[in-house]
Amino acid sequence: MLAPSPDHVAARERMRQVERQVLEIAERVNLLFVTNLRRTTEILDRGEGGVVNAAQYYTRQQADSVIYEFQKLGLTVDSYFSEKEFFAAVLAGKVDDSRQKVVFTTAEGGTGSGRRALVPAFCNLVGLPVLNSGAHACSIARHKFHASSVLRRAGVRVPGIWQFSRGRWIGDAAPPTGARVIVKPTYESMSIGVGADSVRVVDAEFSAFVGAKERDLGQPVVVQEFITGEEVGVPMVRIERTHSLPPVAFRRGDGQPFGRLPRTFEDENVTGDTSYAEYETSSPEAAALADAAVCAFDSLEMAGVGRIDFRVDPDGRPWVIDTNESPPPLADSSYASAMRALGFSLSEMLAVWVGVCLYEAGVISGV
Repeated sequence: MLAPSPDHVAARERMRQVERQVLEIAERVNLLFVTNLRRTTEILDRGEGGVVNAAQYYTRQQADSVIYEFQKLGLTVDSYFSEKEFFAAVLAGKVDDSRQKVVFTTAEGGTGSGRRALVPAFCNLVGLPVLNSGAHACSIARHKFHASSVLRRAGVRVPGIWQFSRGRWIGDAAPPTGARVIVKPTYESMSIGVGADSVRVVDAEFSAFVGAKERDLGQPVVVQEFITGEEVGVPMVRIERTHSLPPVAFRRGDGQPFGRLPRTFEDENVTGDTSYAEYETSSPEAAALADAAVCAFDSLEMAGVGRIDFRVDPDGRPWVIDTNESPPPLADSSYASAMRALGFSLSEMLAVWVGVCLYEAGVISGV
């Protein structure tokens, strides 16, 4: 195991501080947990109307396991299994006002753009502290074309990217013939809409292929220059300032890098042909990853915790390929893997997540 960097040590100390403060006041905290439940055992990413995002929902067993981990901390947990159920309870005054409230949401019901922003926007309206990012960051982080454009302007290295929407290339800008690219839905995560045919070389038939993809996915499509190399996620935490945590490599089940291939929906959600590994890298490369991750996180106004995803090319250069403003609170996640490397259990990690929200709300001091 690699020795933690000075920033990782600093982050660990700050996280331990907020964790201790959360445990001290846990009996006075009411966590409002909002999620969507998966209604079927069949996992698909496309249906007759386009993308199906139910793979991002939780099974009841997963939801119960998350609730249990929060309860282990001593928190009172109220659970809501849809945004509508949560909104109705709050507006009807059915939430306990005797405790400090914190909202934690994984919910993204509905389809299309901006759905992750719904709960944070509502919480802002009614004055409820919410994990993690605000409505704007939740919306832009889930729009691959917009997020990439902001990061490029901020000086973060991103692959070339183009958007195909409403049957045409935005700005009449199309990728050049001969470029090797990956075609993705604009608003999704968890490799939804990414298949074996998503990486291809631009040719005379490419625009027709992308147009068919837009119709199939039922939403705008982004085309991104495909970077061959290691796929790496950098978990983030913000307590007064933004810290990067140990980077985690996304690999196949046998530990091999994806390299020249994409990580597909089938890999991640059907066959389970994925694994995490500690990403071993040289100091200059690690510093470049951390600097780019912090800049990306801050440029998109992300808060609390999040993750910035990269491809690292054969020359060691990191390229941001995606941004995640709400990593899952699960033991088998890349965020939990990075936290284990710093000595945190799953329940301790969740205490930190509650703590960063209470710190932002001014309830705890973080020192």
